[in-house]
Amino acid sequence: MSILNKIIKKEGEEAKAPAKKAEAKPRAAKKAKVVKEKRVKKGETPIHYFEIIKKPYISEKAFALNASSQYVFLVDDKANKTEIKKAIESSYKVTVKGVNITNAKSKPKSYKGIKNTRSGFKKAVITLKKGSTIDVMDSAK
Repeated sequence: MSILNKIIKKEGEEAKAPAKKAEAKPRAAKKAKVVKEKRVKKGETPIHYFEIIKKPYISEKAFALNASSQYVFLVDDKANKTEIKKAIESSYKVTVKGVNITNAKSKPKSYKGIKNTRSGFKKAVITLKKGSTIDVMDSAK
């Protein structure tokens, strides 16, 4: 049966071939819009520094760390240590000795029987060199 179908198809194609009209003119190709991407130099970040640091993280433990020149900030989830260091140094005009990062995952919570999730966040513990300080209460407002 399959051989018979092939023969019928070949005959049908031959019959259609001479009946074709004049070839249609090809459509004019649409010009592709060229979007130039801004190149980022090595060592630069495409994120602005004011978008990296969200706010100081205020807790009892954070205030205890202030005595040893360590400060805690909520930061953008996509930021890394070098970006955070540059952001702190440029916005607060201090010298950063080290940066430690912790990710707090989202947790399921319930309130009056309604289940929901608390959003996660990323916080950074900034260690400053001796003699450098940040007034956390002014920047928390």
